[in-house]
This record gives sequence, structure tokens and C-alpha cells, in this order.
Amino acid sequence: MIVYPSDWKKVGVEITVADVEKALLDVLCKINCSCLAFSGGLDSSLLFYYMCQVFDTVKVFTMGSSETHPDIVFAKKVVKYYQKIFDKSIEHKIYCPTKRTIDCERVLRDDKEKDLPGDEAVRLFYKFVSLYIEDIVAGDGVDEFTGGYYAHMSNPGEKNYYLYIRELQERQLMPLNKNSGKTRVYLPYIDKEIIFLLSQIPLTEKVDLAGRKKIMVKMAEGKVPDEVITRRKYGFCDALVGKK
Repeated sequence: MIVYPSDWKKVGVEITVADVEKALLDVLCKINCSCLAFSGGLDSSLLFYYMCQVFDTVKVFTMGSSETHPDIVFAKKVVKYYQKIFDKSIEHKIYCPTKRTIDCERVLRDDKEKDLPGDEAVRLFYKFVSLYIEDIVAGDGVDEFTGGYYAHMSNPGEKNYYLYIRELQERQLMPLNKNSGKTRVYLPYIDKEIIFLLSQIPLTEKVDLAGRKKIMVKMAEGKVPDEVITRRKYGFCDALVGKK
């Protein structure tokens, strides 16, 4: 009989939405952090939903260039939506840095290594977060493993898919590690169990010419407002658009 690995029966089987959901809930329980970096998009809204299932109190943090920025507008809608369906205490902190604050952040970096797009936004966000908490959950990394970028949809082949995965460390994780300062960041979407499950889902079930992150859309149906599922994706580098 097979004695190692003990979970050998999970290998090579068809992965369902329920499998990924259960794994995410398990990861969130293991992390035990009830604070979320929340953009009002599909990925963070799903995390928000599952965190409301796990924790009695959830704190979410959103940043945008103004109160009319799409991230803030949608984040408010989702908070209101979950307040209606969950009997939970939800606290929403919103940060709109002033142009002076953004300019000062850029000046401070003039004599250091060149920023990647979005680096200054990440630094400002985590400086804001650190005023309230020490630990936070974020949704980074999920697009790479679910075909979440528009470039995946326009070129849904295997080569392009793995190109984004290979660039994840340098373009996203290492900058996040650096720019988040002393705030402890948890990334449940790239937990090894989640990646293990996603790796067994055929690429055509994740993205094609008609749609991206199809597995995430399936997970979100009935849990996330439809207007969030269909909203246009924005990267964190767009959070301060309008205040350059």
C-alpha cells in the first residue's frame, strides 16, 4: 500500500470549485488574520466573503486616488452587500493620500533604486495600514495561476500562461515584500495547497479568448455582486491614477 504521501488520492483527480473553496477556508483558518487589503475587485471580494465565514469581525482596507476611484466605489458596495447578508462586524478603512503625500513619497525614493509601477502606491498603502494593524491578508498571485490578466485572454496559450508565473517573483512578490515594510502580509492564494489544486485544472477551464479567470468567476457566482464579477480589472499601480 502507499504510505507516502498520505494525500496521494488527491493527485490527478478532477478539481471542483468546492475543492478550491474548502482549501481557501482551511488556509484562512490557519493564517488566522481577519484584516484584508481590499480593492473591491473579484479576487479580494472572494477573500472577503470567505473571511466573513471564518471570523466574527473583519477589517478591510482600501486605497484610491479619491472617493470616486473605482476601487473605493466598488469596495463600499461590497462592504454594504456583506453587511446585509452576514451577521458580522465589518470595519472599512479608506485611504486617499494627498498629492503632497504622494509627491513626498516619490522624492524620498529619488536617490534609491528605480521603482516599478505601483511601488509607491504599495508603500503608501502599507504605511497607512501599519497605523492600525500589524498583519493583513492580500490577494496577490492569484491572477498568475488562474489566467486573470487581459493578456492571458488575448493569448490564452500555455507559453504565455507560464511566462506570467515565471515573472511573479520579480515583478510582484519581491516588490511587495520590500514595500510592505514591517507589516506581516499573508497571501492565501499562493499557499502550496491552493497552487497544487489550481495546477490540476486544465488551462482551457481557466482562460480562453472569451473570458479570463473562469474558475474564479465560478467561485464568485452567488457570493460576490454581479457588478463586481464583471467590472474591469485594475492593478495596484492604478490606485493613485489622477494624482500624478
